[in-house]
Amino acid sequence: MKRSPAILFLLMGLVCIGLSLDARDRKAERLQRREQRRLERAVYDSLRLLRQETDSINIGYGYVKRKNLTGAVSKVEMNELQIGTYANIGEYLKGKVPGLQVMKVGSGYKYLIRGIGSLNSPTDPLFLVDGVEVMDIDFINPNDVLTVEVLKDASASIYGNRGANGVIIITTRR
Repeated sequence: MKRSPAILFLLMGLVCIGLSLDARDRKAERLQRREQRRLERAVYDSLRLLRQETDSINIGYGYVKRKNLTGAVSKVEMNELQIGTYANIGEYLKGKVPGLQVMKVGSGYKYLIRGIGSLNSPTDPLFLVDGVEVMDIDFINPNDVLTVEVLKDASASIYGNRGANGVIIITTRR
């Protein structure tokens, strides 16, 4: 039995489409048109989702478009060309976010958002990696990070007293 040539399209998490390249078969031709529309719709949807993610900022309880943002929030998108020169996120964030001080302390890094907020309590910000609270972010490979958002004012109040010194939200590539 002779097998006709085929093409397989795969959009991660969205659609998997196989097309036969045998133009003599009318049924295959109809299937190709239908699958082509399905593929175009999947590509359009994925581009729309990507555009929404880059135009919006995570503020703790949802995403807000940059133009509607009222608080002091900074978003740093990790540039793949520049990440290769940094050993960790602390080095990458130095000087990129206004109000964020990154200091090397021993083998790790200390992060201060808008200076020292209290003399008696800890001054570390709250770290969230994909929505999960972590103690520090020095263990994260910078190549795995998609965006870093820093909440510096009342926008961090959704996290209560844990967010009193600011919040650093890290979204990784999944």
